[in-house]
Amino acid sequence: MASSIFSARAPHVLIGVLAILAAAGCTNHLQERQLIPPTDSRAQACVASCDLSRSQCEQRQRVREDECRLHYERLSADHETCLATPGALCIRPDTCPAAEMTICTIQYEECIVGCGGSVETRFSLPRAASG
Repeated sequence: MASSIFSARAPHVLIGVLAILAAAGCTNHLQERQLIPPTDSRAQACVASCDLSRSQCEQRQRVREDECRLHYERLSADHETCLATPGALCIRPDTCPAAEMTICTIQYEECIVGCGGSVETRFSLPRAASG
């Protein structure tokens, strides 16, 4: 009998939990991540390797963005030519997203942690504007 009572309440409990989580997501908490590199002098070569890897990652992302932009420009020119052709079925090219650096940041943090560093996460309320 107890299992049938629980199963009857399960949808209501689930809805309540989801409502609480949704409300919590609407608060004005800010999440701050702070990367703390290792202070051990032996880890400095490891940190330097992480720095180099991050720079290379960011450069690759910028190159991808540039290549996409050039490809988009060529396709846009082809699209304009297509539009000038009566009865042609022309497909407009998609625009390019901006260079995505999040993956570089994640890899860098993981690398620094692998060198002996750490990442601290703090939650804070935004400060009210003083007027």
